[in-house]
Amino acid sequence: MSGAVTGLVLAGGLSRRFDGEDKGWRPYRGRPLIAHALELLAGLEQVVISANRNGGRYAALGHPVVADRRAGYMGPLSGIETAFLETGADALVVVPCDVVGAPSDWAQRLAEHAAALDSPWVGTVSGDRLQPLLGYWSRALLPAISRALDEENLRVMRLIEPWSANALRLPEGMRLLNLNTPEALAEAQ
Repeated sequence: MSGAVTGLVLAGGLSRRFDGEDKGWRPYRGRPLIAHALELLAGLEQVVISANRNGGRYAALGHPVVADRRAGYMGPLSGIETAFLETGADALVVVPCDVVGAPSDWAQRLAEHAAALDSPWVGTVSGDRLQPLLGYWSRALLPAISRALDEENLRVMRLIEPWSANALRLPEGMRLLNLNTPEALAEAQ
């Protein structure tokens, strides 16, 4: 696998707030969250799913599945690092499986914005909140990602801070929903 821009769905976490249930398979408006995430990446030639369990179930969706190379569920940076190492991609457009509400062409817009700014990272702003994981990540960030993981500096915001002003704002009237708790998911239904 290799390609200029690869889509990456992050579905590899422990889902502690869901009592360990695999969040990607929780239903939202009649379909699993993973289906909504994959829709955002539909225009990309290659899409990979980062999942540390239920790999066969995710693979049945028709995309390669990668499990973190690092042990211990080190968070989204570990999934991003693994995706770069496994795919050979020049860049990733990352979509967490529990975030919905972006336009269907958002992956393309993020990549175009990053190219226009010549930036290694572009995230998403929804309302007044920066969503660093819903974004474009250049392979140029791989050494910094690996170093952060080696040092157990797992905070995404710390890593992307130099480029945080490069985020792309959602269109007026649109808002991301971060469905990372059972309560948020129930309220959004």
